[in-house]
Amino acid sequence: MNLQHAIHHPHALMPEQRESMFALFSSHYDCVSRNDFMADLTRKTSVILLFDDDKNIRGFSTQEIYDTEYLGERIRVLFSGDTIIDPACWGSQELVRGWCALVAKMLQEAGPRKCYWFLISKGYRTYLYLPLFFKTFYPNHAETTQELRPLLEKLAQEKFSHAFDEKFGLIRFDSSQGQLRGDLCEVPDGRRENADVNYFMKRNPDYAQGTELACLAEISLNNAHGVGRRFLRKAIADIT
Repeated sequence: MNLQHAIHHPHALMPEQRESMFALFSSHYDCVSRNDFMADLTRKTSVILLFDDDKNIRGFSTQEIYDTEYLGERIRVLFSGDTIIDPACWGSQELVRGWCALVAKMLQEAGPRKCYWFLISKGYRTYLYLPLFFKTFYPNHAETTQELRPLLEKLAQEKFSHAFDEKFGLIRFDSSQGQLRGDLCEVPDGRRENADVNYFMKRNPDYAQGTELACLAEISLNNAHGVGRRFLRKAIADIT
């Protein structure tokens, strides 16, 4: 299916777009509240929408860009929130294009400041964006890049406070804030042989109950590789 992306500030969304987003989200996630979804949406700084040819919303990802201080330096952080793509549209790279367009602008505006992607994952498909895009990220199956751990813990503590389990790097809510429904949370047998998928399952065994694995990667062309590097390089070229 052919998709296009558009990036909006949450306050610029039409009421019917917000309702379509929640309808799509709640049709694939259990334990979700409309009020909580809408409140969280207003706290984000951008939304990447995916449309089909009839302008129906077939996916989205909410994003928050903010600055913080770490080791005496100002850094810029991209936090990715609620994300869903209609399974009928799996295989499309349009979300990758939209995310790279957002990141390219973020890098441009950040100037010399370092930029990081703070991602929380309650599903292996989301976690796989890290090895797809980046050479180094934390946590990973090789148990490298431990130097990212202190910054990740700081960001997770700031945003999730008491829900963050520092020992295991997991965000455990008192009650589920959303968990994938039925077959969507199942891992196909063939996928379990993938080192990254296998690692995610070991690090986050309660993912099906909505537990999130906290993850971090530095965002830069030097750290990007493969399809992620190609898309990000093009997005940067498009705005320069």
